[in-house]
Amino acid sequence: MGNLIRFDLGRLMNDFNTPYFFETGTFMGDGIAYAQLFPFKKIYSAEIIPEIALQARKRFKDYTDIDIIVADSITALKKQLPLILDNIIFWLDAHFPGADAGLNSYDEVNIEDVRLPLQNEIETICNLRKGFNDVFILDDLRIYEDGDYEKGNVPPDALPAMQRNIDFIYKCFSETHFIFKSYLDEGYILLFPKKRYRHAHFKLMNIFQKKTFPEDHYMTF
Repeated sequence: MGNLIRFDLGRLMNDFNTPYFFETGTFMGDGIAYAQLFPFKKIYSAEIIPEIALQARKRFKDYTDIDIIVADSITALKKQLPLILDNIIFWLDAHFPGADAGLNSYDEVNIEDVRLPLQNEIETICNLRKGFNDVFILDDLRIYEDGDYEKGNVPPDALPAMQRNIDFIYKCFSETHFIFKSYLDEGYILLFPKKRYRHAHFKLMNIFQKKTFPEDHYMTF
C-alpha cells in the first residue's frame, strides 16, 4: 500500500493546473483527508467494497466537495469522467480490494480486472480524457516489474510473467506524458503532461514531501 502523503499535491495543482482529484481505492479515507488540505474543486473516490465506502462516507459526511462512489473503479470512471471538464490528479490504488482492511485475502478475488484493475483504469482514462493535461500517481509498480524497491519485490507468481510489465501505460500515454518511476515504498509510476511540463517551473524531486522519508534516501527514475 502506497502513501499519497509522500507527494506535494499543492505543487502539482499549481504547476499543472489540476483542480480536481480522483482516487480509486478509498480504504480508510486517508487519501481524501490529505487531498482536503488543498483547494480542489471536487474530490472523487471510488470504492468497490460497500462497508469500506460506508465508513468513509460517515467520516466525510459534512463535506459537499467529496463524492465517495460505491462501485468498481471502471464503472466509477466511466460515470464521472465525462462530467469533469478540467484537469485531474489521479491517484490509482484500487488493487486487491478489501485485502488491506482484512476483508479479503490478496488472492481471494479471482476476477483479474477487479483484483488488479490498473490496466483497465489506464485504458478507460486514456479513451475518455483526450485533450486534457491530467497528472497520474500510480501505486505498486512492483506488482508489474522487479526493481530495487524500498519494501522489496513481490513473489514472482503475483502475475503471469507475460503480464508483468507496464507496456499498457506507455501505449496509452507515452506521446502525451513524461513517465517516471520511483522505487520508494512498493514503487510508484508518475505521469506528467508534456504540454504543461515544458512551461511549468517544475523540478521532479520537489513533488516529494521531504519530511516523509530520510534525507539521504535515494530515488531512481
